[in-house]
Amino acid sequence: MEFFDKLNAILDESLDNLSLSPDVLCREIGVSRSQLHRILKEKTQLSITLYIRQKKLESAKKLLADTELRVSEIAYLVGIESPQNFSKDFGRAFDISPSDYRKQTENSPEATKRASIAVLPFVNMSNDAGQEYFSDGVTEEIINVLSHVPGLDVAGRSSSFTFKGQSQDLRRVGEQLGVEHILEGSVRKSGDRLRITAQLIEVASGYHQWSEKYDRELKDIFDIQDEIALAILREVKVKLLGGNQETALKRYTNNAEAYQLYLHGRFYHNKFAGAETFNQAITYYRQAIALEPDYAIAYAGMASCYLNLWFYRHLPSDQSLPLMQEATAKALQLDPQITESYLALARMELLYNWDFDRAAQAFRKALEFNRNTAELYGQYALFCSTQGRHAKAEAQVALALSMEPFSLIDNFYAGYVYWAAGKPGQAIAQGRRLIALEPAFWGGHSLVGMNMIKLENYDEARQHLQTALDLNPNGMTLSACGVLHARADEPDKARAILARMEALDQSLPIANYDLGIVHGCLGDLDTACHYFDAAIERHEPPMLFFRSIARDWLTGFDEDPRYERLVERIFRV
Repeated sequence: MEFFDKLNAILDESLDNLSLSPDVLCREIGVSRSQLHRILKEKTQLSITLYIRQKKLESAKKLLADTELRVSEIAYLVGIESPQNFSKDFGRAFDISPSDYRKQTENSPEATKRASIAVLPFVNMSNDAGQEYFSDGVTEEIINVLSHVPGLDVAGRSSSFTFKGQSQDLRRVGEQLGVEHILEGSVRKSGDRLRITAQLIEVASGYHQWSEKYDRELKDIFDIQDEIALAILREVKVKLLGGNQETALKRYTNNAEAYQLYLHGRFYHNKFAGAETFNQAITYYRQAIALEPDYAIAYAGMASCYLNLWFYRHLPSDQSLPLMQEATAKALQLDPQITESYLALARMELLYNWDFDRAAQAFRKALEFNRNTAELYGQYALFCSTQGRHAKAEAQVALALSMEPFSLIDNFYAGYVYWAAGKPGQAIAQGRRLIALEPAFWGGHSLVGMNMIKLENYDEARQHLQTALDLNPNGMTLSACGVLHARADEPDKARAILARMEALDQSLPIANYDLGIVHGCLGDLDTACHYFDAAIERHEPPMLFFRSIARDWLTGFDEDPRYERLVERIFRV
């Protein structure tokens, strides 16, 4: 079975690779072609080529049933270049055309709509506004419990929290989130006493299917959350329990005080507002761990914060990365069955270690434990983009946005995916969507500005990139402004940006890439390559997108021998 697990894992990861061949597969597994042929014949009665085709078609069958992608898009996603050949092969394998199969699954009695729910932020009814972290945390924990339930689609936290503090018709909210049920409630905390109310509403009718009030002590918070989750499962008739109850109702601690500190950490972590809030989150995670040394998910949260501090240029790599690696390793050591731990590991292997095989393995493990995590699909989409697998990246980011349509970070990832794929129009549309969701988030303005440079609309690029710089003054936004000035034939302004970055480097990290790309756009490729080499030496994440960067901003550089040398160093091709 271990052989077939490895074989199928490689195939699942590489189905969209149009050049996937039996010889390539044999090299990946480490067996000869004759060995692979013999094993497959014994176990499946299929040749290597037919087994690969069968895997592709089975994957296509699932995509036809579970997505609204066009047949031609599905053909490409499973690595069949010609839609005509795909339809022919599908018909031979299943005695039905792809289009007819989709209609059949839509109309079959068994093809019932999956149960779905959104958990709206529980209202903080305490007299102390500082207890908001607790009501938010209770909401998030219920979302987390429900997201592990097979057969239940759960709206993501970011999207649900879009409606925090708003008084809207719940039917309208349900329509926007695409769910059948809504859970709402309130939390009142006074000392060690809690009062939690919860109501489950059917969106279509507005009918209250279930409601309950809990007057308990704080130490009972874990039991209350479990009771709410189980009551919801009974009401929406999701067949969960039996062997899966322990997994769905997984607890990470029974220490109520440590749990409160963890919720404080999540409260600041979720703000995604820069160095100050990430550091506040880390402080609370550390306090929680001091009380509960085996608190694995707190270590995972800390690892994510340290990676973000480095990635977004808030903290030098020599200060953030060792702490990130230590926290990731500790989380996995304490509990190797947490999605967040494997997501932290996947990001570390991709963005810092540049070990693409280990990153892919970590993403697969994360998906094993929870396929209802939108950020996981968004991060995986970025991984696919770095590997040049743009169709798969777009499919993954579409999944993320179907779960979290109002998530700033997943919409930001989507914009990057479209930019990397060479689709500036879609990237700009994504950036405008981000601006509409949150005008004060620099990411939307950055996306529009970057892609307007590609379209040579420098006036609009200038407007958006200046706004991004005002909102988030660091190397990322400064270098984008430098690129704009250089591409718009404003070399003095571009050099002024370089001077600003060098001055800022005394207080905030400036990446070698940030300096290199501006020099490159000014035509000083010798200096640019010096910085690019240093960026590769330090494994700076922007270099993973170097092929897209060179395509858009370093005109003609892809024909320079230095370009191939840099790409080889990054991807070890």
